[in-house]
Amino acid sequence: MNQVTGYMVLILIGFLAVFGTACGKKTGAGPAVVNATPKLPGEGEVMAALEKKDYDGAMAALLKVKQTVATDEQQVQFMILSRQAKDKLLEAAATDQKAAEALAALRTLTSGR
Repeated sequence: MNQVTGYMVLILIGFLAVFGTACGKKTGAGPAVVNATPKLPGEGEVMAALEKKDYDGAMAALLKVKQTVATDEQQVQFMILSRQAKDKLLEAAATDQKAAEALAALRTLTSGR
């Protein structure tokens, strides 16, 4: 009986070690990696125009950024930027007609039509 209890304790300690290390606060390079990627030229202008609710200016700046994309990495960054712009426009489109028009323009720009 004592041998069975000993094995049960060992199994329990093993489970706690495996599952206990999987839970908890993760530390790593998650946000640092995202912030370490180089930004596209003109990315700041796009976000600043969106913050000022200058939707036409934001779409013009986004088009300029798209024209500067030369590598696959920059294409990925452009896709992330356009997604962020789309999210902001979606929030504003419910109450602002200009935002809805800019959202339609963004969908056209990103779909390649």
